[in-house]
Amino acid sequence: MESIFSFLFETRAGLAVLFFGGIIIVAIAAFVLEKRTHKIYVDRGPASDDEDGWTL
Repeated sequence: MESIFSFLFETRAGLAVLFFGGIIIVAIAAFVLEKRTHKIYVDRGPASDDEDGWTL
């Protein structure tokens, strides 16, 4: 276990593994959350002419 932590936090290659691994984990989490959001908020199609986007 000591050698793993030593590799990850004390070498350039280990820091690169942590950096790119973090990017991959964030990308996967964003993909999963976007899928869930897309299921909840379904696209209703294009807005009609009387909808200008402003709600007052």
